[in-house]
Amino acid sequence: MKKLPRPVKLDFVAPVHQAPLAGAALCAVGLAAALALGLAFDRKLAERSRLDAALGARPQPRHSAPTPESLKSAAEAATVERELSIPWTRLLAELEAASQDGAATVSLLRVEPDPGKQLVRITAEVRALPDALAYLKRLQKSAVLRYPMLESHELRKDDPEHPLRIKLSAEWRT
Repeated sequence: MKKLPRPVKLDFVAPVHQAPLAGAALCAVGLAAALALGLAFDRKLAERSRLDAALGARPQPRHSAPTPESLKSAAEAATVERELSIPWTRLLAELEAASQDGAATVSLLRVEPDPGKQLVRITAEVRALPDALAYLKRLQKSAVLRYPMLESHELRKDDPEHPLRIKLSAEWRT
């Protein structure tokens, strides 16, 4: 004879357990902490409202229209700032290095900055035009100067050696 399998009894309802005392105590502590945090937050909001009200009650500074003296002073300060922003150390070091590369042929006469345009005008004397072009080529390789170009050249007949006076211009990099 064959044995029949035992019937399976399924219980779909979970048994009800009583919550232990420790769980109830932990829940009470959590509620007390949440209540304390809520009260502290409420106090901070009240303090912030009080500070905002005090700040709003202070008289606001009035901004008056600029006077002609203050406008003139601001313009002078801007001019001084532009002049002080000229990278003199790097610029003069680069011009000196370029002059020393052709030391026997280039005599630097004048360096005139134009801070508003970030432009420098250079006046120099050379013995011949190839020397001027070599000096210009050396300045074009400079990291400080940008777009150096020959503006004019003039043969000096009043000087016994007849040097060539050249005028160059270039922008400087900041």
